[in-house]
Amino acid sequence: MSAVGTATQIEVIALNVVWACAAGTGIYAIQFFGAGDYKNLKRCFGLSISCAAFVGILTYGVITFFSASILHFYIQNDEVIWNGCQYLRIAKYAYILMSFQLSFSVIYRNLGKPFYPFVIGMITFLMKMLWNVLLIFGYAGFPKLGIIGAPLASCIAHSIALAVNIILAYKTKQPFVGKIREMFSYDLSFIRRILPRIRPLLLNEILFGFGNTLFVKAFGFLGIEAMNAYYIGAKIEDLFFAVANGFSDSISSIIGISLGQGKLKEAGQQSMYLISMAIGLCLGAVILITCFSPFLVSLFEVQSASVLNNAIWIVRIFALRIGMRFFIVIIFGTLRTGGDTKALMFLDSGLMYMVGLSIAFGSILVFHVQSIVLVFLLCQTEYVLRILFGMMRYRKGLWKTNLVS
Repeated sequence: MSAVGTATQIEVIALNVVWACAAGTGIYAIQFFGAGDYKNLKRCFGLSISCAAFVGILTYGVITFFSASILHFYIQNDEVIWNGCQYLRIAKYAYILMSFQLSFSVIYRNLGKPFYPFVIGMITFLMKMLWNVLLIFGYAGFPKLGIIGAPLASCIAHSIALAVNIILAYKTKQPFVGKIREMFSYDLSFIRRILPRIRPLLLNEILFGFGNTLFVKAFGFLGIEAMNAYYIGAKIEDLFFAVANGFSDSISSIIGISLGQGKLKEAGQQSMYLISMAIGLCLGAVILITCFSPFLVSLFEVQSASVLNNAIWIVRIFALRIGMRFFIVIIFGTLRTGGDTKALMFLDSGLMYMVGLSIAFGSILVFHVQSIVLVFLLCQTEYVLRILFGMMRYRKGLWKTNLVS
């Protein structure tokens, strides 16, 4: 658990950067779509794909030459580092595929078509589960590969998912795809037009992604068992965060299309309705995950009693965090769609470093708190402040902007 969890911190940073590029171009893509400007919509998607290719290849290179050094930064355990390097040796190919797939997922959701990425995502998830079982444990005549089986399963699943994305986009004649020259005909003036909105998002996601991995560094001081408890909670959180992030993209689509059509008042009404909806989602997520936390943790077949107990409490804290996340994505999705990306940078990565990481490292290194559960609970102050400051910014209404007219 520790080896894979630590190794995937590189994935966190890489996919955050790809998402920033897709979301940044998506700010304009949504409004171009709302304005009926399909020529520039195709260019936006082409630019997003170009960014995904660059980040995927860069990540491949970094893992090839520096994987051991990066893992050593997070944890000083030779066995964990060795296993992590074995995992990354295969996973670096999957990260390239995942980068392209993420670009498709974001653009579909931006255009108000979340069904496609949802179905493809579910198929990918089920394929990964199937191939994980076959390749890790060696069932049905397949070789028992252990830790190497997991990244191989990812490569297989994401290869199929990317192929489905491409075929589906052209078969259904989606407005964001076209001939190669149409999608990649963007020039320097087009990039300069979009770059001011992408730059804060990109910087934010780099800082946010790296900041998320620094929590792993902090929790690493508490030992392998604390790390395992945290990783179990994080894996469960990933499933629900995928829903929250999909919800965020759908919000961006709804509000962005209205802004692109110049319907600023309607966009304001839509956002208020969505905030009301978020309250219900928040409460539902907290109750559901809290009630089922022992069952969810039991799926990981934990042997250590202390890890099991800590993992259950970590999942319950994650339940609170996921609930707040549903509220936050409404605010952030609204601000991002209107191009208020500098404020987002403060609310997202700014509060993470000033509050969350300061509490994590301070609790462990200064006050010598040894409980992963207590440290993680204190870190959620960051999310509470994010909601408070986010609502203050939202109410100013600076996000009600048409960027394409």
